[in-house]
Amino acid sequence: MLKYRKELDGLRCLAVMAVIIYHAGISLFGIKLFKGGFFGVDVFLVLSGYLITDIIINKLDSNAFSLLDFFWRRIKRILPALIAMLSVTSVAAYFILLPNDLIKFSESLRSALYFGSNYYFLGEDSYVSNASIFKPLLHTWSLAVEWQFYIFYPFVLLFINRFFKKYRVSLLLSLAIISIFYANYIVPNYPDLAFYTLPPRAWELVLGGLMSFISIRKYGNLSLSGPGGIACKTLPTLGMFMVLYAMMFIDSHVQHPSFITLLPVIGTCLIIAFANDDDIVTAALSLRPVVFIGAISYSLYLWHQPVFVFFRFMRHEYVTLKDFAGLTLLSLALAYASYRFIESPFRGRDVKKFSVTALAAFASLIIAFSFATQKYEGFPNRLQGLVKETYEMYKEPEFRRMSDSSQPGNNILTGEQVYACGLRSLDNPCKYGDESWVTIGDSFAGQYEYALQESLSKDGKGLMSLAYEQCPFLTNMWFGNTPECTVVNEQRWKQIENLHSKKNILVAVNYDFFPGIKAGVSNPLEMGRQKFSGGVLIGDDEAWKSYAENIKKLIALGHDVYVIYPAPAPTEDVGKLVFSQLRNIGYKFHTQYTSTPGVYDAVLERSAKIDAYLPNMPGLHKIRPADALCEKGKCKIIDSNGGLFNGGSHLSYSGVKEVLGLIH
Repeated sequence: MLKYRKELDGLRCLAVMAVIIYHAGISLFGIKLFKGGFFGVDVFLVLSGYLITDIIINKLDSNAFSLLDFFWRRIKRILPALIAMLSVTSVAAYFILLPNDLIKFSESLRSALYFGSNYYFLGEDSYVSNASIFKPLLHTWSLAVEWQFYIFYPFVLLFINRFFKKYRVSLLLSLAIISIFYANYIVPNYPDLAFYTLPPRAWELVLGGLMSFISIRKYGNLSLSGPGGIACKTLPTLGMFMVLYAMMFIDSHVQHPSFITLLPVIGTCLIIAFANDDDIVTAALSLRPVVFIGAISYSLYLWHQPVFVFFRFMRHEYVTLKDFAGLTLLSLALAYASYRFIESPFRGRDVKKFSVTALAAFASLIIAFSFATQKYEGFPNRLQGLVKETYEMYKEPEFRRMSDSSQPGNNILTGEQVYACGLRSLDNPCKYGDESWVTIGDSFAGQYEYALQESLSKDGKGLMSLAYEQCPFLTNMWFGNTPECTVVNEQRWKQIENLHSKKNILVAVNYDFFPGIKAGVSNPLEMGRQKFSGGVLIGDDEAWKSYAENIKKLIALGHDVYVIYPAPAPTEDVGKLVFSQLRNIGYKFHTQYTSTPGVYDAVLERSAKIDAYLPNMPGLHKIRPADALCEKGKCKIIDSNGGLFNGGSHLSYSGVKEVLGLIH
């Protein structure tokens, strides 16, 4: 069994601080610090593989290995601090998060407790997406990967040690090679699967494990004179350079894990294998403050994510250097308390029955809280006044507000009964009043229906909804995995052909779909049911032509057509900004502009494209949302009435009212 190696705790310090800085998104003089800080997790995986392999191999070689003892030690090492963090975080989440966010939190809470959060987050946004900075338990994915490794790895080593002991190193190396080639193969097409799951990550842990066979520390104090000594003095430095280079200069746009991940992984392996008392890297990693942070790194890793996420929920601001310092100190304080009063006592040999009972009780409470949160829909009664009123407006996107419960329709793929207008087959569309208006398009048309019908109903008028989510107004074309849109558009035209009088027709689509438009499939409904579109990309020029021809055809039929141009699309989560304002400036709203660069210019560019395909003509009315939402090149995302967007680039009720005000 290896003696305690303080330089490895120093390496943990580097890993955890890199992760924290990366998650904080800190920049200095316009340069993002530790843009590859996510590689800190890879360093942790390598270290974990090394230590676990050494423990198991030494026990096997002395005929003292016990699976029960191994798993009990892993449970004592990981679960107490995790349950403590989940318990405190659950209480904080109840007071900080909105009901819809609390529901998502409760789902991730349960998955974190049974070490399945990597698969939970696999089904959500990418790890590097903007939405990820609002997930308090996102970081638990790596604990899940480690735990899944702990479940299988002892059995692999037992099997190899029993039947192929002479080939332990070569067989483990073979497994690592298979894993990394698998990772490199799937990452271009399935990046999240490669990132979150064990098979494409196993090679990192196994390579770390191989270091337990070759580390110079394993053989005591070797003489470091001669060529071997020179190598031992230089290889740790080379390893540190590889790790730091990856953390500082490789950003999240790379495909990872892949061959590029070899850089920090091999760098970590070199430090593990060749660190010695005479090299500068070992000396630096053995400094007392560095070792201290490394010793509490597990708890620090657990606590930093919820601390930074809850700060963003409450303030919704970029983390400044001052914020970073304060939040990091808070994380360190929580980590030390966790290490001192939870981790260390449970690591001891004599864990009291009371402690185990308390642990089980807290785990049960966490599970109960998770299920209760979902049953009671995030406890919306916690909210009061303007906060509750605003939440009611934001709990579903505007394009889902239009529904008809008195006359439901059916989903075009499943046949199931649906009420939402934008999800029902258009052979039975939603109809209101005199149907003097018709809406056509995808969800970007659907978002206008509720406010438009509200206004029309005051004069005894109404609309017919021919909007269908993800189905733009194109003929025999579709985007993504929605070939059923070809049938949807046929249904639209049947409804249009049955119109017996002149109508006002509002057309709006997501113009960002056009570059990815497909065509060419013979059985669209069946392919749609399978969520596999087939077809081929045809280029955005064909999409623009089809869109323009359909609008011209409407005009030729005698209708007035109102084409809604693209709205300025912010990357900020406007809903969270809205609630941040309510919390921090006295329960009122003030005007806020998007900080997303180039938003207005992008609108002008896309608008020019529409003008090129749709020149001015009688019966065509061009509605430009930027005229209502932007001024002097700056575009509002919040005004005195609240947020103008709800659901990415979709407008909120207030935003829709602003745009509809342009229709005369």
